[in-house]
Amino acid sequence: MKPVEKFRIFALPVVAFVAWISLSNLAAELLRPTAVVWPTEINSAPTSNQVSSAGWWASTIAPFRSDLKAEYALALAGQALKSDAAKTETGRKAQEAVVDALSIGPHDSRMWLVLALLRARSNPGNSAVAGSSNSQVAEPLKMSYLTGPNREELIPTRLTAVIASNSLDDADLNEFARGDVRAILTRIPDQRQTLMNTYTRASTAGKTFLEDSARAYDPRFVDSLRGKK
Repeated sequence: MKPVEKFRIFALPVVAFVAWISLSNLAAELLRPTAVVWPTEINSAPTSNQVSSAGWWASTIAPFRSDLKAEYALALAGQALKSDAAKTETGRKAQEAVVDALSIGPHDSRMWLVLALLRARSNPGNSAVAGSSNSQVAEPLKMSYLTGPNREELIPTRLTAVIASNSLDDADLNEFARGDVRAILTRIPDQRQTLMNTYTRASTAGKTFLEDSARAYDPRFVDSLRGKK
């Protein structure tokens, strides 16, 4: 067999693979449905159709794209976190989807935060033991901060998660959470109400932490917090 023929045999599958990758990416960019919204208190849970659609795109059209896997994981997590499903099969599938997304996209701070939220919801009794943070929740929270420290859309949820999981005894998370309080009071004033809502649900230690953190940047806001007791 001539060298040129060997080259053609080798090149054909390579060209076919590159063409498939290119067409999959083009389809994902032009035809993919609206992105799933971040699961917050005011956003409704994704519908079953949204979950199915996100799963189809992630597994069939472009299984190599971390953003599509993250969309599917976010859709499943949105359903689980909006109900008691975080403790059921749906919650388990959501955690598996998040881990799958992180396996090819470990830079996605949203996925680390969602993993922490799902773990906290699936094992509420283990969120703290004798005042100590649960590493199963604390570690993904840290990764969320390290991979996306300035993502404003994550700050309120992340701060609430740190306080709710009793993770303030972790020096790193304590410092990260203090930075979230600073960000809300100095750069994201429209999230002050969220900060007050977090305060009302916090433990005594959590309330003290929020008061001390707020006092450094807006002492008058501490009075507003205390008025929520």
